[in-house]
Amino acid sequence: MTKPNLFTYDDYRKYLRDWFNWMKETKPGFSYRAFSMWANFKSPNHLMLVIKGERNIALNTLGRYFEVLKLKHTEKKYFELLVKFNQAKDMSAKTEYFKELSFYWLKKGSLLEPEQLQYLSNWYYTAIRELVNLKEFKEDGNWISRKLGGLVSPPNARRAIEILLDLKLLKRDSNGRLVQTSNYVTTGDEVESVSAFLYHEQMIKLAMESLRVKTSDVRNLTALTFTIRKSDYSQVVAEINDFRKKIIASLQNRQVQDQDDELYQLNIHLFPIGRS
Repeated sequence: MTKPNLFTYDDYRKYLRDWFNWMKETKPGFSYRAFSMWANFKSPNHLMLVIKGERNIALNTLGRYFEVLKLKHTEKKYFELLVKFNQAKDMSAKTEYFKELSFYWLKKGSLLEPEQLQYLSNWYYTAIRELVNLKEFKEDGNWISRKLGGLVSPPNARRAIEILLDLKLLKRDSNGRLVQTSNYVTTGDEVESVSAFLYHEQMIKLAMESLRVKTSDVRNLTALTFTIRKSDYSQVVAEINDFRKKIIASLQNRQVQDQDDELYQLNIHLFPIGRS
């Protein structure tokens, strides 16, 4: 069993779990109690509670972890960022830590590839992946830029196609035309939550822009405010998911998919107003 590589983790608890198992394998007699003694924690099961998520790491105790884990300078900075990232309660703060961590992932070439990070951080990658379905689609940066209302520059559009091909989210058919694949970008759970935040944040901004500049004959924005019991929430979510699946099925089963000429975005938001 080899020592786990810290830079391949996006969850410090999983790293600590694997590190503990490695220590048990390589140092007979090592235990949670031994860790607490070495790190000067009063609770003999301190590390176990942290690994299980029943206790957080206090930032003023990070030095004790650094010493026992024998982390080097760069590893210390990464571990501290990981703790802040995992324990952040506010998604905007979590996103900022995500951006800082991404520099380490790019540098170390682990967890996510640079192309994956760009895909997760830019809304227009998803849009361009869908644009290839349009009957008049042109693999041209200027055409794509115009089609997206100038919100993406031609060089960024061309780069997006290269990345989508590298990620195997697009491929070329026998005629050399770009077509979609069924592949998708995989990430760790923590990264997935932040990438979803970044994606929806950008799409909400696009919705606001459409409200400002698009006329009502080409956009439909509706809202509904209501009260429910907490126990009703899951039922409403199920109804929304069924609706999304119905839309997808109806679009995929059309006989005229090769005649599509417009790109649309559908956002559905369900959230509590104020605090309970």
